Amino acid sequence: MRNFLGGFVLPLLLLTAALLNWSLISLVDLLAFLIIQFSAPKTGFHFRRQSGVQWFIIFFSLLAILPQVIFYIIWAVEGDEWSVIDSWWAQLLGYVRVQPLRSPSAISFLVVQLLTALVALLEICGSTHLGVACCLLLPAIQLVVGISRPSWASLPYFICSCVGLVDWSLTSNFLGLFRWWRPLLLYAGFNIALLYVYQLPIVFPKILQMVADFIGFYKMSSISEWTEICSGLSLLVFYYMLSFVKCDLEEMDVIMSMRESNLTEHLLPSRHSFFIRESRSGVRHTNVLLRGSVFRTFSINFFTYGFPVSLLALSFWSFHFASLCAFGLLAYVGYILYAFPSLFHLHRLNGLLLVFILLWAASTYVFNVAFAFLNKKSRDMEIWETVGLWHYPIPGFFLLAQFCLGILVAVGNLVNNSVFLYLSDADGQSLNDDRTVEEKEETKVLIVATIAWGLRKSSRAITLALIFLLAMKPGFIHAIYMVIFLVYLLKHTVSREVRQSLIILCEVHFALLYILQLNLISNVLEQKGSFTMEVLSQLGLLDHASPWDFLEIAVLTCFCAVHNHGFELLFSFSAIVQHTPCPPFGFSILRAGLNKSVLLSVYTSSIAGECQSDNPSHGISV
Repeated sequence: MRNFLGGFVLPLLLLTAALLNWSLISLVDLLAFLIIQFSAPKTGFHFRRQSGVQWFIIFFSLLAILPQVIFYIIWAVEGDEWSVIDSWWAQLLGYVRVQPLRSPSAISFLVVQLLTALVALLEICGSTHLGVACCLLLPAIQLVVGISRPSWASLPYFICSCVGLVDWSLTSNFLGLFRWWRPLLLYAGFNIALLYVYQLPIVFPKILQMVADFIGFYKMSSISEWTEICSGLSLLVFYYMLSFVKCDLEEMDVIMSMRESNLTEHLLPSRHSFFIRESRSGVRHTNVLLRGSVFRTFSINFFTYGFPVSLLALSFWSFHFASLCAFGLLAYVGYILYAFPSLFHLHRLNGLLLVFILLWAASTYVFNVAFAFLNKKSRDMEIWETVGLWHYPIPGFFLLAQFCLGILVAVGNLVNNSVFLYLSDADGQSLNDDRTVEEKEETKVLIVATIAWGLRKSSRAITLALIFLLAMKPGFIHAIYMVIFLVYLLKHTVSREVRQSLIILCEVHFALLYILQLNLISNVLEQKGSFTMEVLSQLGLLDHASPWDFLEIAVLTCFCAVHNHGFELLFSFSAIVQHTPCPPFGFSILRAGLNKSVLLSVYTSSIAGECQSDNPSHGISV
């Protein structure tokens, strides 16, 4: 009961008193609230360590109440003509109320709503699910604090969110999302205190007002923007939630850093069983994707279908926000189609892509914060837009979209790590062990064989048609397509090296068309009489590319990539998925084909034909 009153009710009352009015007295209440929350005792510590703070609160409350009572008695005797009520020190101390919101009904509503939410929180305070919920929601609240109103004061929250996402993606450690939470907790308390001081009814010098505006401080009033209100409320919620789970984070840090042979591990409470798990090899981890059937099903399905969705999302982002930075995303997609790296190499590559996306987002954040300064020295924004830095009236939405794109890449890395752990921690059983193909699966086998054979036979005709469409356009680049078209037409089978060369040609052509569509570059090239225009005209790049032109090149690249890497991709995918705890959605049809070796036979036969054409003495029989 004492922990409940001192750890919940008292901070709540102090916070409520601090928010009722901007004054020095309320500022002391706020500081007491921050101190209590920051110095919350660890589990098992006696609560009397905070008794000094409680005595100070009692003494200060009495010292604050008595002068106010005397002031109001004198005010009632003297009346409104008393000159003291118009003095600056009376407003500063809070004797004459200066409400942050002028509407009493609005204040009453907000207070009642806040109390209702906190009472509901109080009802579940004794449940262990509250700490789990706070840990899951805290990264999202931290992101809201950072992007709701971008400023120099909010930039550390966004930077910590980016660093935490990278840490979580590369290590699969859920605690990585809370990287640097200790200095962030101290900074959040300092930020709240300074923001509160700025609300005091004081006429600050102009130099201090300029510094405050530059940092990102603002005055709360009835006409405040919703971004300012959201930023202030989310900051308070973030500080409250982080201080609430402070002990939990400290315990999880200790448990994860503890050696397995330490005898004291058995004395620690098992309060964090939701986050901390121990694998069969005895290694502790906090990868929540390894816990429960729901997370495992999500991991397998995202591993199966999430990668192509990620490539489509990156391509869409690159065209919707066309710029040099967005071109880096297209370069990643192009490398994947050219090389199809292994999962281990892809894991490191995705880490670099995630860092690039978040660095781009951080640069956009800084650019929007510093836009007022940059706008005075650079009126032409085409250079910044070509680089990939835009100014938005509400930049938080664009930052959120960029961060979500990073989350998509990070989840892909997390899923890959989870699948690797599934394979290393498996019982040695396959999904198809001790199973026979039932009679009803014979139809599925026939369907798979028919589709695979049809795609394999029609892909050559589709590839020829796409190459011919590109070769019919004027220019030296399109003449190279004509040469490749003749090679495809004269040879019954095309070697892997020729398809690799075609993929490189398509990607270079695609990249040149993309860069030439950028506004700054296209405006410069519109100047007639330049040597560059003549060169581009001879290459066939002068005409404005339509979406259909990009689509033709992209589809041709995808077909060539499937030809080159289809067998390896299918073989590695089937070998991994068949040893995971559960199959992905729609895997039964593919499994039927794999059981009869239908798909592998189709691709192997094609590879055998290629090998016979290149070297007849080394043919592969199927």
